[in-house]
Amino acid sequence: MPHSTDKTLYLIPLPIADVEVNWSIPLNVIDQIIKIKCFIVENSKTARHFLKRLNPDIKWDEIHVFEMDKHDINAQHSEIDKLLSDFAEIGLMSEAGLPCIADPGNHVVRMAHEQAFKVRPLSGPSSIILALISSGLNGQNFKFNGYLPVKPEDRKQAIITLEKACKETTQLFIEAPYRNAALLSDLLKTLHPETRLLLASDISGADEYIVCRKVSWWRQNPYDAGKIPCMFAIGH
Repeated sequence: MPHSTDKTLYLIPLPIADVEVNWSIPLNVIDQIIKIKCFIVENSKTARHFLKRLNPDIKWDEIHVFEMDKHDINAQHSEIDKLLSDFAEIGLMSEAGLPCIADPGNHVVRMAHEQAFKVRPLSGPSSIILALISSGLNGQNFKFNGYLPVKPEDRKQAIITLEKACKETTQLFIEAPYRNAALLSDLLKTLHPETRLLLASDISGADEYIVCRKVSWWRQNPYDAGKIPCMFAIGH
């Protein structure tokens, strides 16, 4: 079945740090976002703030913002289906970065494909890709693992498993900012001294810090990751 020429789902990027929008979102992408009247979003407050930054004169009575239930998006199937039927152009937003990567939304994209929508990804920042290309680690073969287990013993076992795999495949992962220190401590206690560890915090922000060195170096140069969003990676 060919694409419907008048139905498009736009995958909308948001900044991943508190910086000027034009620094991370291309101008042509901003122009396109401003034209859209319906948005399916992860967080309505974040989405409205972003749209207001793009267009201070936005007319909210002309904009429809639908917030996904990221814990049970399947329960909203009929509501999303109606939006796909009622609007010719819809924007999909995560809370930061690109939709559907470590964020909800793939369910919406799948529904759009099934209804013969054009799916147009708009260019913008991804903390995963920016961290990877800044690391010096293997960019030909890599895996994003999301969050590691919270329980210390389970997390330690996950780190051991990832280290075995990282000889061939760069392993990327994240943590809730308030647990950065605990994760970094476990990484330094568990990993082999020759394994390379990337810590990339506040990517594209004013306090950006991106360093990838051997674990032995990190042990001699303690770093306080604080409670700032970080991307971690290990490899050789």
